Amino acid sequence: MKVELVIKHARVVDATGEFDGGVAIQGGRIVMTGTSDALPEARRVIDAGGRVLMPGLIDPHCHLGVKYPYPEDMQTETKAAASGGITTVLLYARNTKESYLPFYDERRALGEANAVIDFGFHFGIQREEHIHEIPKIVAHTGVKSFKLYFGYEPDNPIGIVPATDGWVYAAMRQVKPISGGVVSVHCENTAIAAWIKKEIQATGRQDLGAYTESRPAFCEVETIRRMLFLAERTGCPLHLVHTSVGMGPVLAAEARARGIDVTVETCPHYLTRTAYDPDLDMKAKISPPLRDATEQAGLWEGVANGGVWSLGSDHVPFLPKKGEDLWAELPGVVSFPWELALLLHFGVHQRGLPLPRLVELTSAHAAQRFGLWPKKGSLRAGADADLVLVDLDETREVEHTGKGTCIYTGWKLKGWPVMTISRGEVVYEDGEVTGAAGRARCVTVPA
Repeated sequence: MKVELVIKHARVVDATGEFDGGVAIQGGRIVMTGTSDALPEARRVIDAGGRVLMPGLIDPHCHLGVKYPYPEDMQTETKAAASGGITTVLLYARNTKESYLPFYDERRALGEANAVIDFGFHFGIQREEHIHEIPKIVAHTGVKSFKLYFGYEPDNPIGIVPATDGWVYAAMRQVKPISGGVVSVHCENTAIAAWIKKEIQATGRQDLGAYTESRPAFCEVETIRRMLFLAERTGCPLHLVHTSVGMGPVLAAEARARGIDVTVETCPHYLTRTAYDPDLDMKAKISPPLRDATEQAGLWEGVANGGVWSLGSDHVPFLPKKGEDLWAELPGVVSFPWELALLLHFGVHQRGLPLPRLVELTSAHAAQRFGLWPKKGSLRAGADADLVLVDLDETREVEHTGKGTCIYTGWKLKGWPVMTISRGEVVYEDGEVTGAAGRARCVTVPA
């Protein structure tokens, strides 16, 4: 049997362990893994030269089409993702109209016409009608993941409609009976943060630390506790997105011991940056905010001990930030091209993070949580051939030429993706994105 593509002489890593060998690919899927000499002949053979071959990253947390046109973002940002070893992105999409059904149809079609890598959706609850529509959404779209937002005042510059506890409780009751359903929550106590914000604004401070101190860590901890209570009450699976506090993984672990189905996501920026880094200013405003070294250490502990379930970038390509007023500045940064490199440098090299654990954090666990496993995030026969080849020894400087705000420019990182393969097609190689816009597929589809 001659297959389309074979990658051999690799250090093959998945969430269960590693071996020396490679994979064989046919029809966009993995058909065999094994030692290099056991692999079949192929029309193209890639010699990995001992480099790491692992499942392509699944980034389960990004926002595209917020300030730039959605079709444009789906082209530019999925290209950036492919360059970073990402093969699937899940968008937290918001729709303020009454129904998500036509919204999904439009966004899926535009995404498949423009994206380079596969994509899917979570839907934000922005109206009461969305809660009542959840069963129809699941049947029509296949989307089973719903997000509610705290931490945003009603007049926020992004246009997010903030949630109430009633919305969360009602959404959880709707999602609980759905197999694979999950509710995600942005956890910050909005009312307390708004009160403290007024006090700090009155001082005239414009430094990044002022923003962090206006919504302190206990605001996030309080809301995490509240959401865990509602999850326990309803029995609904809960996903804590972009967790920035060290107590997040601890509280989740305690809750899991009581039988609550809860998982924790954190982001590369919370693991690598603090609000008090001297080179950062108000343009590094993120929601929730960057915190201090103590919170960062707590998150790394969660990464090491399993308390952190998965990683998401919270990548959002906003228009260029003005840098004029901290309190009016748009929150958010971009991370797609450097997400994996940051984890290799600060996790694998500096902290000894095992590569199978890295795969859990960057692909396998997200696939399991959001209904993509084992088609995505695994190296099993029959899985989509979504792969990234990594050079652990390559040192490269972060350069940013695309949209949005990068908070890593000039950093020298050790360990980089050198090839990305999406459903058997090489989409990034030799420093260039080779995948064509419009080759992607939506992964959240009706059953």
